[in-house]
Amino acid sequence: MQYTMEINDPVHGFIGLTEIESKIIDSEPYQRLRRIKQLSGGHFVYPTAEHTRFGHCIGALFLAGLIGKRLLSKIGLKEDALQEIRLAALLHDIGHGPFSHVYEEILVEKRGMNHEDVTEWIIRKSELGELLEDGSISKDRIANLVRGRRKAKTDAVCSGIVAGQVDADKMDYLIRDSFYCGVNYGLVDIHRLISSLEVSRDFEMEFDLAARGALESFLVARYEMFLNVYYHKTVRSVEVMLVKLMTAADEALGLTTFSEPEEFLALDDNSLISRIRRMDPTESNEAKEALNMVQLLDSRKLYKSAFEKVLHTEDRFVSKILTKQKVRQSIEEEIAAKANVPAEDVMVDVPTLPSVPYNPYQHNPMEIRVFEMIDGKKVPRNLSYYSNIAETMKVYFDVIRVYTFEQHRRKVGRAAREIFQEVPDAALIHM
Repeated sequence: MQYTMEINDPVHGFIGLTEIESKIIDSEPYQRLRRIKQLSGGHFVYPTAEHTRFGHCIGALFLAGLIGKRLLSKIGLKEDALQEIRLAALLHDIGHGPFSHVYEEILVEKRGMNHEDVTEWIIRKSELGELLEDGSISKDRIANLVRGRRKAKTDAVCSGIVAGQVDADKMDYLIRDSFYCGVNYGLVDIHRLISSLEVSRDFEMEFDLAARGALESFLVARYEMFLNVYYHKTVRSVEVMLVKLMTAADEALGLTTFSEPEEFLALDDNSLISRIRRMDPTESNEAKEALNMVQLLDSRKLYKSAFEKVLHTEDRFVSKILTKQKVRQSIEEEIAAKANVPAEDVMVDVPTLPSVPYNPYQHNPMEIRVFEMIDGKKVPRNLSYYSNIAETMKVYFDVIRVYTFEQHRRKVGRAAREIFQEVPDAALIHM
């Protein structure tokens, strides 16, 4: 693979880029990622967490390249496939809106679209698709790899590198976010993981059991980063306020009504806040609410956590119940009534993600495939067969929090405890 330039990355060192990769990075759609913070509200808690999707995606490209070099020759694929995988990793987050996953919460609610849907749309319909095709790269192929689709038996490997259980994306964001936050939770021996990868007879990615320690460290690191960084109570306070801000501004500014790629690509962290600052608070209650949220964030007057409860469940359906807006709204109203405070001053927050990687193509999708060498033969197993850590963490991880303003904190906390703890946990998660 011939590189035409290098980027000095603080996490991975020098990263070589091919001509088509350089053109993609120099394009306006990709340059926009400089204005999308990786951790949205993370810098309110970790001051140096100002890094963006721009650097993360280049890091993912680098790691996808390392994994590809390790595996592709084993399944008869050559340099053109490696180039496709690197490009897919580079573009995997191109569909993120302002403040990353925070905007996605609004988009899912209003349009039923997530950032992966938008990513595929941008790749196919924007100038990125033209750049890919001009470079003899199929935009459809890149879109399919980003979505983890399998069009051939070897795609279980190709797509798994970009959108798998232990993929380039997760490896990069764990160590990158840990680096910029200044914490040690995300320290993972990614090179040990990559060097232990093999391809099974059915063309699945699997890890040598000898790397069990590195795999367990990966799982623990992901759990600790979610608990202490991504789901930190103050980080989520900022993100709850950003959700409220965008929800209020959506109708007036049309944040989710885009129909052309150019309309979506005009949205970023800076442009969104700038547009809200120019709104007239006398126009509507929504405009007033959006401006109020900006002012509160400017002065760091954040919502306070009045109640917190951590749940773990193996049932994905159960884990999604409290993420439904109507369910949360009914609980907010009940808490507000019991605390005798305005309903709009109570916010129930339930960010939900699997604690371990999730692979929808496996029979048991939350397992990580490993193999053990016995008498010179590879014996496939699931990691949890050998690892109590993997078995224990094979669940969905939910942090339920109730936020309110400082003056209501004690009353709302008391009401939330009564409502959430007056029945057993098993009943709570079936509300």
